Amino acid sequence: MSQLPDLSITHYRHFLLVAELRSFRAAAARAFRSQPALSLSIREMEQRLGQPLFERGARVTLTRFGASCLPLARELVDHHDRVAMSLGGLARSETGLLTLAAVATAAWLWIPEAVARYRATHPGVAMRLYDDNSEGVERMVLSGQVELGICSPVLRDKRLAFEPLWRDEFGLVCRNDHPLAGRSWVTWKEIAALPLIGTVAHRQLAGHRAAAFMADTPLFVSHMMSLTAMLERGVGVTVLAELGKPPDARSLAFVPLRRPRIGRSLGITRLAGRTLSPAASRMEALLRDQAARSPHAA
Repeated sequence: MSQLPDLSITHYRHFLLVAELRSFRAAAARAFRSQPALSLSIREMEQRLGQPLFERGARVTLTRFGASCLPLARELVDHHDRVAMSLGGLARSETGLLTLAAVATAAWLWIPEAVARYRATHPGVAMRLYDDNSEGVERMVLSGQVELGICSPVLRDKRLAFEPLWRDEFGLVCRNDHPLAGRSWVTWKEIAALPLIGTVAHRQLAGHRAAAFMADTPLFVSHMMSLTAMLERGVGVTVLAELGKPPDARSLAFVPLRRPRIGRSLGITRLAGRTLSPAASRMEALLRDQAARSPHAA
């Protein structure tokens, strides 16, 4: 295979200008170059191709070889310009793809506003949004399915980087007619014997002696919709962080847990040591700004 000629896109642009304007002087003016500089560019191109592009004479006329090169050079320059525009659009978040996964808490409290603000400033960016529990969100980030996750740290995987943005505390979630629903707070000891429904969120309680009994609940539910339905039916009660209580479940009460108070953090999860795409970086900044204005800011 023969070696490719060492030509820049500028060489091709100069060739097209001379061929289309049929004048070195006019081409030089259009390219904002001196005529000697533009003539040198054409000579370099001819030397590296090994063939003359223009006939020698007073009139600027393409050789047969030059005429054959013309459509190819035009195609190359057009392709270069399209790629350059696309790359610029990606860098400015005018185009591209944003992939984001969030736990239910974020999906109903923060994501709608964040998406609306993002779409207003970056309408050309396509978005893919997923919801899951914290473990599911972390696994989507690890697999590369999404760039950003909004969740609590559960897996403790060193490949993940976590930035806390919001903080709240755990409490008992039960029906409004439950005997404990009207209390201002309850202790962990008081709820140990209740029919508790376990969730992925309870992994955040690991290491807290007062909540050790939560590790062995007879009923486990991984999806918030199913959990809410069972709580509303009175199948049992559960422990959730304050912001984790479904806002549209009006038949459910949240009672803070004390002795001790146990909190959890929600924030941005991403792959450690990896640079975010411009589209994801813009969303990350937006979420930080949104969290800073929240009464639950970490």
